[in-house]
Amino acid sequence: MIKQLQNLIDQMSRELPGILAAAVVTVEDGMSIAEVRRRDDIETAAAAAYLASIVKSNAKAINLLADDEEVEDILITTRQYHFIIRHVDDQPFFIFVMTTKEEWLGKARMLIKKYESQLTGFAGYFEKNFQ
Repeated sequence: MIKQLQNLIDQMSRELPGILAAAVVTVEDGMSIAEVRRRDDIETAAAAAYLASIVKSNAKAINLLADDEEVEDILITTRQYHFIIRHVDDQPFFIFVMTTKEEWLGKARMLIKKYESQLTGFAGYFEKNFQ
């Protein structure tokens, strides 16, 4: 099952040349289940743990600010990079993608959404093995 997840993340990263890192991460503990990185200096697994706290904090803040809203994604930008975190409320995982700033943000979001539908098929596996 993890090999299938890894294959999906690998396939996703090949579709967008600007992806520097991508991961499927459990929300509860920030464990990276499948990941890819294109540079040795990117610590995908460590970043995933910190990003899980952002996902949880963001959900709490949105509930306080706009109770009836659902977060589509969390976008963090720096001078050089885009960090996109996509979490569907009822899923035990989120998808994290790091791209260069030159990568088309809309295309990255569309790609994540495309693969998200395939990854939701693994929700039962996540809940059984990682919670």
